[in-house]
Amino acid sequence: MEMISKIRSYLLETEFSMHCYEDQIDIVNYKEISRISDTGIDILSDQNRIVITGKNLTITRLLEDEVLIKGKFEKIEFR
Repeated sequence: MEMISKIRSYLLETEFSMHCYEDQIDIVNYKEISRISDTGIDILSDQNRIVITGKNLTITRLLEDEVLIKGKFEKIEFR
């Protein structure tokens, strides 16, 4: 049973993760998007509020547990 649990945990990752690239940010297992504008996006996780500021920010992928944001990023804050 423990082996099945480990495989399930690996395949169905439930921890928050954020990957930053030059012009996009991929966030997985977020809780809520609380603010959206072309200059700022606030995302809640279980532990933090992530405040992303920049220019021409757009959400290009929105799934139940994943969001992809593109634009010119100026600052990312964890509050």
